Amino acid sequence: MNDIVKKYLKIYEEKRGEIEARLKEFKETLRKSDEEVFAELCFCICTPQTRARAADAAISMMKGESTLLNGDEDHVADILRENGVRFPESKARYIVAARAYLKSLKSLPSDAHKAREWLVKNIKGLGYKEASHFLRNIGYEGLAILDRHILRGMKEVGVIKEVPKNLTKRMYLELEKKFIQLANDLGMRPEALDLVMWADKTGEVFK
Repeated sequence: MNDIVKKYLKIYEEKRGEIEARLKEFKETLRKSDEEVFAELCFCICTPQTRARAADAAISMMKGESTLLNGDEDHVADILRENGVRFPESKARYIVAARAYLKSLKSLPSDAHKAREWLVKNIKGLGYKEASHFLRNIGYEGLAILDRHILRGMKEVGVIKEVPKNLTKRMYLELEKKFIQLANDLGMRPEALDLVMWADKTGEVFK
């Protein structure tokens, strides 16, 4: 057992209550309003190359101003830009376009992999990472959110040799299996290991 694995196990032991509480919160998301579920989708649209806290601040501001569901692209982009979300014009376009699927988000397939395929096919701005992130945040299980923090963690543990610059669908699914196996080996659910790795990199259990 290398030092990184020991560190992850220690973080899990110390923050287990907080992690499990957060995962329980995710499970309750689908009971909330359509806007709240849509807000999680938009949060995940905003996160690529952007700090999670900045994306969350932008979504909160849009909800407060009723911009998330009603604002035009320019207004959405202005709020994203103000909060430090990268590529605000593109992401504003994706958010506005995603409103067409507002009512569909609570009726996704119950199978996580089928739900992810639907999201990637239908929602512009969502790749496998972002779709997995959204599904985790609304209570789905068994997926990996392979962002740079997770991939670096996998490298540090020795599960992969290098952090890939680009992920094809085939590569994503292969690395996802490695991540899930790592979680199983450590006695954690994949969703919990994700939060452990994030806590290691950022110092907090967020989403």
